[in-house]
Amino acid sequence: MKIKITLLIFYTLSFKIVYCQQIAIGTLNNLDKLELNNKSKRALKIAYLRSFVDGRKLDSIYIDKIGEVKFLILLGSKTNVKSKTAISISIINNTVNLNATAEMKTCSNGACKECEFFIENNKVVACKCNNDGTISNSCNFKINDGKYFYTLVAKLITE
Repeated sequence: MKIKITLLIFYTLSFKIVYCQQIAIGTLNNLDKLELNNKSKRALKIAYLRSFVDGRKLDSIYIDKIGEVKFLILLGSKTNVKSKTAISISIINNTVNLNATAEMKTCSNGACKECEFFIENNKVVACKCNNDGTISNSCNFKINDGKYFYTLVAKLITE
């Protein structure tokens, strides 16, 4: 019986440790703008490039509120294709934290000039075309596991 209780406690603690991992990537200034040091900028850029190995480059990084949730937004591009990646974050005492369990939701344009995330019940569930004068209303929506991205960022920041 003692062994079962000990194992239960061990699994509970290990579950909490694994699923609550986060790393500080920056801070919010008085205007709610993201401030990153050079190490964090470099780590986010490298992790982005390694996560999307299709040749796209990272153009900008900022925080945006989508629905009621704040996300780290990574804007990328490759030739005429632009992509917007949203990664859920936590903000504690103006410190922006990347979570190990976060998903990467990416919206990229195909024939549509400008794609945006579609929100339902305060969750990003799809993409929609925001441009009426385009050939097609087609946008590509993809959800990736953010563990690889998180692991790369954490490794590069702590080096």
